[in-house]
Amino acid sequence: MIVQETRIKASSGHQAVSRHVLSGAKNEAIRLIAGSDYLLKDWMKEARRENILYGLRHIAFNPSEPMSDGQLADFANQICLELGADPDRMTLVIHQKDGSTHGHLLLPEWQDDHILSSKFTWQRLEKIARLEELRLGHALVPGRHDRAIAKALREAGNSEAADRIAALVPEDNSARPVSAYTSQARRMTERQGFDLPAARREIMTFWEKSGNDLKTFRRLLAEKNWRMRPGDRTDRRRDAHVIETHDGLLIGSFTRLTKVRTKEFRRLLDEEASRPSPVDLRPVVRRLEQQERRYRQRAERKRALKDLIWVPPASLSVLDRQRLHEQGRREADAIRKRLPSIGSLRSQEQGCEGFRIYLQDWKQDMQAARSVLNAPHPLERRYGPDSPLDIQSECIMRMMKEGWSRLKQAHQAVEQARQELDELEARKILFSRKKKLSQAEEQYRQALAQLAEILRYLVQFILYHLGLSSQKPDPIQCPVPIEREVTLQDYLQERRELLQTLLDEKARRLWIKDRCREAEHKRARMIAQWHAERVPECEQAQQTIARLERLHRLSWSLPEDVRMEIRDLKRRGQLQMALRKLDRFDSGDVPISSTPAQRSDVNRWSQPMALRQRTSPNSSLSP
Repeated sequence: MIVQETRIKASSGHQAVSRHVLSGAKNEAIRLIAGSDYLLKDWMKEARRENILYGLRHIAFNPSEPMSDGQLADFANQICLELGADPDRMTLVIHQKDGSTHGHLLLPEWQDDHILSSKFTWQRLEKIARLEELRLGHALVPGRHDRAIAKALREAGNSEAADRIAALVPEDNSARPVSAYTSQARRMTERQGFDLPAARREIMTFWEKSGNDLKTFRRLLAEKNWRMRPGDRTDRRRDAHVIETHDGLLIGSFTRLTKVRTKEFRRLLDEEASRPSPVDLRPVVRRLEQQERRYRQRAERKRALKDLIWVPPASLSVLDRQRLHEQGRREADAIRKRLPSIGSLRSQEQGCEGFRIYLQDWKQDMQAARSVLNAPHPLERRYGPDSPLDIQSECIMRMMKEGWSRLKQAHQAVEQARQELDELEARKILFSRKKKLSQAEEQYRQALAQLAEILRYLVQFILYHLGLSSQKPDPIQCPVPIEREVTLQDYLQERRELLQTLLDEKARRLWIKDRCREAEHKRARMIAQWHAERVPECEQAQQTIARLERLHRLSWSLPEDVRMEIRDLKRRGQLQMALRKLDRFDSGDVPISSTPAQRSDVNRWSQPMALRQRTSPNSSLSP
């Protein structure tokens, strides 16, 4: 019996192991003996609450000979007793694959008052697996820790079992069983659609065909589009090599997959390195470097083009706008090519004028219905997709960079004018003192008005840009008109605290981030209310789309006479009449159909009239 243990971190969640254990697609049958998916989720919550690293212990045991569900459940209880787990708190699942069964035991790491034992668990699990094989009379499966297991059993007084297990230990320590890959690696490759056991068998076949020649082995791997390269570990095992696919999917270590000893593999590497190189690879390397350089340049150009989306349109140059326009046109063409064609005009009946009119009306109605469903809110078109508050605030800071500098200069001018006014008032004897005081007061008043004007423009621009205000900011007027000075000075007095906030860079960033958050919440409320109000209209559009799709692809379950009448209406270009005919059949109100002769006569007389009505400029779209 082979027993494998995996510890699952609490930060990883339970979803992956739950999907594998409770709903594995490759199993013939899955029997849940104990536990549930809800318990796995609850145990993960307990681990996060207790602030421990691991949340679940996954133990898989695969017997070499058939075992019943009861025997597998008894073995799971023995594992719980060995690790100090509560048998009532476990999830046990039996999988049946290729006619044989194996078990999956999931235990919570947090056991109400202690953490599940993790000391020498691999040796302990192998020990109880050997004892279970002895108890059931199964053939003993050699393990990696048989020597330690035999010693522990002999110390416990079970010398008979110890002797039988000690007989499994090989004389050469390097010949101990080693897993070619871990269960985690196998699960990862299975999720990517790669069969790891089959790949290992092919690699063993390649190594046998190569005759222990690395060059031939590499050639056989290249035929499979695989490769062998040195491993990424440079601190230890520098001579280790790994085998991977062409897209970088790791298959495993060469020595593990082929069961070649490391000493023998180093000798083969030395022999390969001592051989002269038959070709000069420097031109190949240069060509690959050029390809990599061109790839990086294309990636940088694409990244720069994507960054232009976040830049305000007003600050873009003509060349950047043209590049964005061409990129949008190319993406639209690519999407248009991937869309399925609505109809084919190859048949004779679809090539008539009436059917082209029907098809054109059908496309218009379908596009109108889909435009109702896919219509975004004006705010969504204006502000685009949601972005983090840090990015929004940083964009505002870059947009108003010149405004912040003008605000600081205006504030410095106010401080300087105030200082000069205070110096003049402090002097006792001064010739023409009143005239200079009036000039200084005038300069101070004008500086205050200019500061208030810049502050007013900055605040109005930010609120308007974020959608918090519908009033478009008036441009800055410098110098400020005399009739507006009093109003602006009152505005500055009311916004004194806001001015100090905007002058400080750290406080300014926090204030802008708060405004961005308010704008986001306001837009979200407006968009949600808008979509809620459009629910009846969207439902009607969905019904229209369903009717049009059903009309265009008539089901064979319809009666033949109804299908023929609808087809004739399509040929004459009568879209609305065909829809009404289909609706009457769905509602059960279907009139008695005319004979084939009468129907052909009606078609002969009504089709030219319908075509004249369709082609005349004053004709109605509905029949």
